[in-house]
Amino acid sequence: MDGLCLNMTIHPFCEKFGLATVPIQVQDLLNYTSIDPMVQRKLSGGQRRKISKYLQERELNRVFFGPVTLSLREVSSLAKSEKGLYLRPGSKLSILDGQHRILALGYVNEQLLKEVRSHEKKVAALLIKQRRSPENEEIALELEQMKGLVEQIERRRLELMESELAVQIYIGLSEEEEKQLFGDINSKVQLVSKELGHSFDSIDPLNLVIQQVVDHNVFLKGAGVECRANLTSYNKNFTSFSWLYSTATMLFTGKMQPSYELARKIRQDPSTYIEILHQFFSTLLPLMPEQPGLPQYSSSSRAMQESIALYANGHLFEDGKYTKNWTSCLGIFEGFDWTHENEQLIERFGLLDNGKLNLIHEKSLRKHGKLVQFFQELHGDAVSDEATA
Repeated sequence: MDGLCLNMTIHPFCEKFGLATVPIQVQDLLNYTSIDPMVQRKLSGGQRRKISKYLQERELNRVFFGPVTLSLREVSSLAKSEKGLYLRPGSKLSILDGQHRILALGYVNEQLLKEVRSHEKKVAALLIKQRRSPENEEIALELEQMKGLVEQIERRRLELMESELAVQIYIGLSEEEEKQLFGDINSKVQLVSKELGHSFDSIDPLNLVIQQVVDHNVFLKGAGVECRANLTSYNKNFTSFSWLYSTATMLFTGKMQPSYELARKIRQDPSTYIEILHQFFSTLLPLMPEQPGLPQYSSSSRAMQESIALYANGHLFEDGKYTKNWTSCLGIFEGFDWTHENEQLIERFGLLDNGKLNLIHEKSLRKHGKLVQFFQELHGDAVSDEATA
């Protein structure tokens, strides 16, 4: 029988409705679901792009999204066969929760298809070249590589489409009841804090590096790592998982945002990056106050922590190669004045009304640049263009 096979058991729900939980392949979700604008919120292009980017940058072959909630208004759309229940051809399940996830998967599928077709055209052109020059080894090698790339992308696309998502299907709801259910699902949604994301998310390889260092670095454990969303002025912890994420990114890349290139390198050799982060904190923290997270010290400032990592990045790699004695650059912090009475820092940043250094974190990284310049001067380095920008 044509249609979508649903190997599920329908359980009574509120006496007059049905409820079933079943795994459904992504391809079938794309073919058998629809969005009712009378029930759903307006589609957010930004949210869909964010999920699509997540899928594309991490090159996931399988996805493990949370359950998608669907509704089947017409019970007559279901048919029974020897193998179980079927959704009749042409029938649609209305999406109550998960529209952005489903649409993002569809978008990634389209992008991978375009990529495959683009490379297939190059394969066709290379085949023509090979017929004209059958003895040309360079053309033969390029053709083999291009065919392999097409096969790799298509395999990834098919594996993504064959991934299964957990689906809850409500059966027999009216449009008004769907609206109520949608409201109930989304009215009390509590977003997971960044700290929980960084401390438990293992898909991003940088999180794995951070988790390993937090668990095993004696100096960092002693300084304190916050698991809540932010650090308050009364908190004695030195840093948090989200601060560590940006600090590690700047140490490894010298940039504010992690890149796919960094993720690829960490996956290839995670132990090297774990060791680098261990070296960074094992060298730096003994040069800081005993409790570096206390607000009376500039070491508790996020801008200060990130700027030190940014400065250290300039010594970590030379011509793209790891420098063995790179931690010696942190020797400038031996006897460093970490108080808010540091005259050199006051001259550069000024004081706030509360008498503390104006090291309030800015996304522009302007203060980071000034701090890096200061550290370079202390070390006797040539001041970089980025630092003076």
